[in-house]
Amino acid sequence: MLTDWLQHWKHPFDAEALRQRIQIDPHWSAALRAYLSHPLVLPETPLSELRFLALDFETTGLTPADDQILSIGMVDLTLEAIDIAGHEELLINHGEFIKPETAQINGLTPHALAQGISLVEGMNRLLERAQGKILLAHHCPIEKRFITHFLRQHYQLKAFPGYFVDTLEIEKRFSYAGRNRHHDSYQLDDLRRYYHLPDYCAHSAASDALACGELFLVQAKKLGLQKTPIRQLLTG
Repeated sequence: MLTDWLQHWKHPFDAEALRQRIQIDPHWSAALRAYLSHPLVLPETPLSELRFLALDFETTGLTPADDQILSIGMVDLTLEAIDIAGHEELLINHGEFIKPETAQINGLTPHALAQGISLVEGMNRLLERAQGKILLAHHCPIEKRFITHFLRQHYQLKAFPGYFVDTLEIEKRFSYAGRNRHHDSYQLDDLRRYYHLPDYCAHSAASDALACGELFLVQAKKLGLQKTPIRQLLTG
């Protein structure tokens, strides 16, 4: 199993083979069972034919074993449009883990999170929306690590069989400025300014997911990626 897990991260387009090897437990959540029962897209599929789910997590830190997810932001998109009506932010009832420094950044307070849902409910909603889609994030290893940690803790799964595209990596690999190290910063806000996208006043998981989705659409158009097979953009 360890060899399978390492092979998955070395070759991310082998996630479908990993999905097929997982024996689904009938006691797992309906959302997880449905997700694992649905084949992933073919690696040769061009971006123009795919659906994406832009993600962003607000967390107490960057280490899943020690930190907690505070909110999950999601929005659906294709290369044609972003589904603003499906723009969603889920607050996770983790108020007891709030740190003063993170509250100052994201505005999430113990009182607000007390009205939230459980992490299991939040992840189930994510899995429901992720089915049949490519997951999109800016610096996606953060979201990937937290999802994988959740599945390991709750279902003893070693890896998450999903496809991720990272807008930060797209910029580094496909843009002239990225390949030649002309960018001073690869932060989401800075890359949006580079592409003349507007600033968002308030930062939240929902607004950052939307911001990532908008950046992706501009990158796909400016860098001519519409017909690029998804396998060329997948991150390991």
